[in-house]
Amino acid sequence: MAGKKPKFKNKKFYYRRATWDDQGKQSLESLLIDAHQVLDTVGKRTFEVSSGAEIRGASFKDDGGLYLQIASYVPGESTSIIDKSKRAKQSNVTAQIAPDGKDYLDGEVFVYIKGNHVILCPSGVRETVVERYVWHVLRAIEQKEIAKTFELDKVAKTNKLRMIKDEGVKEIDLNTSLYEASLIHMDQKNPKVSGWKKAIANQLSAVFSKDKDLKNITEKENLNVKVTIKFDGMEARRNSKDPEFGKAGKKRLEKTAEQVIAEFDEEHENGFVIVTGAGNRITSDEIRVSDSFRVEILGKSLSKSAAWTNLKIYHDRLDADGVFKQ
Repeated sequence: MAGKKPKFKNKKFYYRRATWDDQGKQSLESLLIDAHQVLDTVGKRTFEVSSGAEIRGASFKDDGGLYLQIASYVPGESTSIIDKSKRAKQSNVTAQIAPDGKDYLDGEVFVYIKGNHVILCPSGVRETVVERYVWHVLRAIEQKEIAKTFELDKVAKTNKLRMIKDEGVKEIDLNTSLYEASLIHMDQKNPKVSGWKKAIANQLSAVFSKDKDLKNITEKENLNVKVTIKFDGMEARRNSKDPEFGKAGKKRLEKTAEQVIAEFDEEHENGFVIVTGAGNRITSDEIRVSDSFRVEILGKSLSKSAAWTNLKIYHDRLDADGVFKQ
């Protein structure tokens, strides 16, 4: 009997660039290849991250670049199952512990690293799992100074950045969740929160904290805030005789647009629209270097070999297009 045809899912692939202070000629690829020769068992590549959860370098391959499979799970955690019968009046939902010697997977990230270029495909978890894993690995091999400043920078498309530079910015529309902004405000342990996100969170806190009935913001409220920063063309026309009028404002809009692009988290934020001086609209979906691939699935996960193959294909395409040189 012929086997079942493999099932596929469209998955988003992202390009990131590894950076740290005093980078020199050493690359993330060489650092991690050396590290994985030392951390030669999964136990040495397993790290506790929060609330009992662990991340693990489940699999790696050094083959013209470093391939990684980073898994996220909670040891000993059970999953929920439901009765299969459709004839019953009610269905029971019960906890199912993992088979002996196994843990249930929460999610994973597949990664390909060549030099300081990083292609990744998250599946069921946030891409920050990659940064956390690299941070722990660097510390495990006594590269703590590199770990302190290591980041995976998001890279914007050159043609969109050039459009903003050439045409200027007339308007920026930001969408943000009240709940997410309140969490940002409360999370004092995250030093990366800054710029417009911090400003919005601070303003929301100031507005709602004054009213005891509105003080607490919950996820179920499902409220969004839309912030529009716009150059006032009418006021500029009224002051057309002053050649300096509005120049500082236009410059501020350009700088703000650059900051919004740099800080945007495409996985978990509601997006933005930048309107250029010529009236062209640039959306958050268009700005990042990313693409979608059909990847063979494995249960609720992905086929490792299929994911790794597509990561390499995407890397080679970006290289041929000159993206790595920008």
